[in-house]
Amino acid sequence: MRRFSLGDAVDRKVVVLEIQGPTLTVVRLKPDGSSSRQEQSLPSEAAARAAAEKVAQELLGRGYVEHGAAKPARTQPAAAKAAAAKPAARQAAPKRPAPAPREEPDGGGLFDDLELVEASSPPLARLAPLPTAAPSSEAAPKRKAKKAGKKKKGPGAANPDALDKRVLGAVAAVGLALVCGLGYMAYDAFLKPPSIVGVWKGSMVEHEIGQSLTHTAYSLALDEMKRATMSIDGGSANSGTYSVKGGRLLLKFKDEDGESFERTYKIKLERASLALIDPDSGKLLVDLIRQFSQPASEAQSGKAKAAAVKDLVDDGDKKVDPEADKALASIEFGAKDGAFKLRHPPGWQAQTGARPDNTYSYILLDKDPAKITVYADTTGSLISGSDSANPGDFPEGSEFAPVQKAHEHYAKTGTEDLSGYQEGKAEVFKDSGLGEGRMSVFTASAGMFGGKLKGYHVTLLLKDRRVSVLAYCHEEDFPKMRPTFLAVCRSLSR
Repeated sequence: MRRFSLGDAVDRKVVVLEIQGPTLTVVRLKPDGSSSRQEQSLPSEAAARAAAEKVAQELLGRGYVEHGAAKPARTQPAAAKAAAAKPAARQAAPKRPAPAPREEPDGGGLFDDLELVEASSPPLARLAPLPTAAPSSEAAPKRKAKKAGKKKKGPGAANPDALDKRVLGAVAAVGLALVCGLGYMAYDAFLKPPSIVGVWKGSMVEHEIGQSLTHTAYSLALDEMKRATMSIDGGSANSGTYSVKGGRLLLKFKDEDGESFERTYKIKLERASLALIDPDSGKLLVDLIRQFSQPASEAQSGKAKAAAVKDLVDDGDKKVDPEADKALASIEFGAKDGAFKLRHPPGWQAQTGARPDNTYSYILLDKDPAKITVYADTTGSLISGSDSANPGDFPEGSEFAPVQKAHEHYAKTGTEDLSGYQEGKAEVFKDSGLGEGRMSVFTASAGMFGGKLKGYHVTLLLKDRRVSVLAYCHEEDFPKMRPTFLAVCRSLSR
């Protein structure tokens, strides 16, 4: 068997010559995958080999390359006969130029230019394509598809590498923003110098042997425009300007008569505290705590207070029903030091505590969503003057009564744990066993996501104690909890 090929891998033509006895078989494989088969029977095997040699020479003349199986050995008589026939054939047929390898006509037969030994032999019949042509037919479309895919590439085609770069860029941008945010938070919390601007509140209790306790409350507001407002012990507020120099705070105010005066303090400023120190003696006067970062303007403050006084009014039924109160609050509970006692509803958690010097005690009642806290302290009694005043010296509901002062003082200094605290106008409360008192409706914030709180602030006075009550819940639950709050407040007694 001899194999010849012409062209590259895509357009390759293949011719196979096979000799079986006196029969010569020629098989042609075309680039499109089709094939043709021709057979010629000759008188002898030698004649078949001579004819095969002629076809081989014709193929080599057309540019075919022979490769594959080795040529079989020939007998000496056959070789001599082929060598003798070759010059005769070349003399009989004029020499023709070899056609271009790719211009061979598709319908031409391989035996058209050959002189066969038997001219009467019938032409070779075309057979069906060989099964081996199938891989060639599959390979050609794949190559064409690959070329077509390359043609589709252009500026608008999708690029996976570019997409990856965009994703990495977005991730890097988010990471950079996060790092910058954390860096700013760390700077603001730890590295940023503390600012004196803000609202500061605090109090100082002093005790000297042989003398009663003295309590002094301070409220100081400083803004970025160098304006200052200061009040001491809940008195009238003085307004003016301030300056800070050399660790000292200089306040310049005007009194009610328009006279200017100054106050100077040594200060120790931290992020959440401001200590006021007497510059002459070095004595600590008060340690103030920051309440707000930026004080509200006087106009805004006045509007907010007016709105609170107008809206925070108890419009519910104030009729006292002792039997109904006992049904709501039936369990008796007393403070640890015996300063007072009360009744609370069943199922509520109750706890109490007191200081060893019997100057302070408390009761805490809790059942979600409601809380009631009751404090009894001597500070409020000393500030209000209830230890020396006679309640009969003041008419009912007087704004100068000690209980009124004690009520207003606690609203300013005792509610720091409730942010956004606003209280309405105080009303007379005289339904408990502790005498005449004051009651106000208040609101406060329950935190960033907790909504709003609403409840009662009640103040009652003993001879040596101020009893303060904060009963509150979420604003939407207040109408339902209101009777219970009032029943507990009315149950207060010695």
